[in-house]
Amino acid sequence: MTTKLQSLSRWLQLDSSLSFALLARVWQVFSGPITIFLLVRALSLHEQGVFTGLLGIVGIQPLFELGMASVIVGRAASLVGQGTTADNSGRATCQAELNWLATASVRWFTLVAVLYAIAGWALGWQVLSGTGIVVIDWRLPVALAVGLAAATLAIAPRVYVMEGGGEGEFIYRMRFWQAIRGSFTMWMSLWFGLKLWAVVAVFTVGALFQTWIAFGPRAAALLSQSTERPVQRTSNWFMKIGPVQWRIAAISAAHYLASQMLYLYVLNYHNSEQAAPLGMTLTITTAIQAVSLAWAQTKFPLISHHQAAGQRELAGTLWRQTTVVSAGLLMLGMIALAIAVWALGWFEQGWERRFVAPWLTLVLGLGYLANHMLALQTYYVLSRGAKPLVVASLAGLLCTAVAIWWGGKQYSVTGVVVAYTLAMTCITLPLHTWAYLRFRSQKFSVVNI
Repeated sequence: MTTKLQSLSRWLQLDSSLSFALLARVWQVFSGPITIFLLVRALSLHEQGVFTGLLGIVGIQPLFELGMASVIVGRAASLVGQGTTADNSGRATCQAELNWLATASVRWFTLVAVLYAIAGWALGWQVLSGTGIVVIDWRLPVALAVGLAAATLAIAPRVYVMEGGGEGEFIYRMRFWQAIRGSFTMWMSLWFGLKLWAVVAVFTVGALFQTWIAFGPRAAALLSQSTERPVQRTSNWFMKIGPVQWRIAAISAAHYLASQMLYLYVLNYHNSEQAAPLGMTLTITTAIQAVSLAWAQTKFPLISHHQAAGQRELAGTLWRQTTVVSAGLLMLGMIALAIAVWALGWFEQGWERRFVAPWLTLVLGLGYLANHMLALQTYYVLSRGAKPLVVASLAGLLCTAVAIWWGGKQYSVTGVVVAYTLAMTCITLPLHTWAYLRFRSQKFSVVNI
């Protein structure tokens, strides 16, 4: 039995980093019902819609981060991989470039964080000013929550460099504890009736925790091993990172419009009562997505490392296993959620009306699966040190963005979910897969990101 469990663990690629990442995601799944219970207890349906709207406004952060996390993680992992096969001088150069990567990316993200804060405040006033909430004032909570999220975004690159630089187990362990602290903060805040201020409390705890990770002793040890400056050819952000950055940025912006605006369209064009069930459902489905994507996110630095070291067969094996396991978990999670919502009707308490219909949850799951395969293909391309498939990605994602805008405006929740799934499965994924297969058919050596 022990041997079988060990074989299963190896096949699932379970290591410390993945274990902590999964624990954090599993915690989100199991803590979700408690959070939902407290939300239902503390907020009316109207207030619940505004609460979820606030989370959606703060959640536009990925639109400004623009996928640079994967670029920085991949670049850091490649530098470490190159350093393992280099002489002393080469290792010193790689360490100097790692230090430069952390410094330059923080400067860039600070500018991005300022733009995010301005946009978040503007969107908050635009979307929530028409909700008519009178029980609590949303203006100051929006301002503080967005400001805290912006501060966290500004220092995030140091954490990404640590993840790619070999501190993955530490990063994911800290994120696990951060998830637990965040949940307890949310629960206590809702229990004592803080309502929208619960979001501010959670982001305050998150900002403090992120600061400790980014500037704590582990970060100092990794980024203080060399005082050399990188050679001139690598010290220009736009020359070294720019060719990949603008492509990732364009794809990430299109992806955000295609997958993260479902709730906000319903809230904007209809009302908070219609949007609330979708928001509650998305709270759980986002956690399910995070669990399934954890395999790719935790294995991406390792696969990039293997690619940089020339171990292509090992990298390919890891990636195929990652695809099978993560996609299977995603579909199992969505099916389980649909069954759970259907079972709520047995209690005759009206709880099932707090979520979208089970059949619509399954439809959403098909769209999520297409989106998941798109993400896996993109991760693999980046692990090879290649530029992302920008034309195919933009063409499909922008079609999906237009589809969900029209579906949400015309047919509310049903329209936005069906439009998302149809566009993702029938347009975006086929286009990207065609480009991905063409990429896989090419023979080339790995280059630096």
